[in-house]
Amino acid sequence: MPALHRLLLALVLLSALAGCASVPYARDGHLPPAEQPPDASPERAALNARVYDATVRHVDRLFYRKDFDRAGFAGEARAQRDDALAQVDEADLYATLGTLLKRLDDDHSYALAPTVRERVEARKAGEERAGYGLVLTMAGDDYIVAMVLPDSPAAAVGILPGWQLLSVDGRPARAATPAEDGRTDRLVFADEHGTEHAFALTARSMPPLPRREARVLGDGIGYLRFDDFDRATHDWLLEQMVALAADPPPGLVLDLRRNGGGLVHLAALAHAFFHEDRQSFAVLEGRLVNRRLFARPPATVYTGPMVVLVGPATSSSAELLAARLHETGRATLVGQRTRGAVVGTRGIDLPDGGLLHVGMLVMTTADGALLEKTGVAPDVQVADDWAAIREGRDPALAKALELLSARE
Repeated sequence: MPALHRLLLALVLLSALAGCASVPYARDGHLPPAEQPPDASPERAALNARVYDATVRHVDRLFYRKDFDRAGFAGEARAQRDDALAQVDEADLYATLGTLLKRLDDDHSYALAPTVRERVEARKAGEERAGYGLVLTMAGDDYIVAMVLPDSPAAAVGILPGWQLLSVDGRPARAATPAEDGRTDRLVFADEHGTEHAFALTARSMPPLPRREARVLGDGIGYLRFDDFDRATHDWLLEQMVALAADPPPGLVLDLRRNGGGLVHLAALAHAFFHEDRQSFAVLEGRLVNRRLFARPPATVYTGPMVVLVGPATSSSAELLAARLHETGRATLVGQRTRGAVVGTRGIDLPDGGLLHVGMLVMTTADGALLEKTGVAPDVQVADDWAAIREGRDPALAKALELLSARE
């Protein structure tokens, strides 16, 4: 049996432990039926109670932090229960759940409404869904426009990268309902000077942004971008590494700026692609797991110069990968400090077809670095230059190319 397959079998119990993408208690790739009772009906209130009570129960049983004030959380949950049951629709219920879960102060503990969950799965599958043409990224608790897609409703009215999305139809950005094809919504933004701009945008069906990208840059330098760690991404990365082995570039840029994490053992295998010997990747500690995660090198590895691009949206397993490549001396990190959201989570189906994630594991690098709440600091800081980005330039990538060219 190939070493890679032996490793995957050895890690089968870990395949459920991930950053933001794993759903071990849910059936992977399967969406349970969504319940949609009439708004403001007795059936809606009864369903709200089932969803709310399940959320509180799972958090109490599974949340990982040793200093978790279970009694305080239970008291606050009881105090908010009547309000949760009174919410008239799915969006309002999940906004209430979001307020409760925010008390945990853990980015990996959150709930996705059935409508949002379906949208996320559809995008991952490459299916079109209604949208405005905005690519948003998190900066702390703020939603920042990272990209405006050409020929989109957002582009047509002049929305610019760097603006902060404040609200959609009066709801805070974090609680906004998903766009619907043909529906017109009022979106409010703040530009970099604090000036607010409001637009009425009609959503339309739009293709998802590609999750992976490989290209050759100036001077033959390779570039790989992937936005999560799942089986499809691992297979794609394996193909790219075979191609790199056939014609090794003088340098390689690994772009993790939009990578929000995923299966931690696949991040370990990604790390192994850049080392010639067996690597210790991370330490996982929790109620069900207490072990060190290793990965052996595959048949093809790249050992040339590397720069890893990181930023505020780099999260979870992607932060572990960036940190570990830095700890082993394999890469220079360029960009901005990562999010600092490095906790193993489990996903649980909720009674209405929604999905609850609960933080369950402490994850550190193999050298013991705890990244939760601190993130990974780059070797070379490149601040956002929105004027350059609006002109189509990428200052962080330009700095990466400069560093790699200087090493030739």
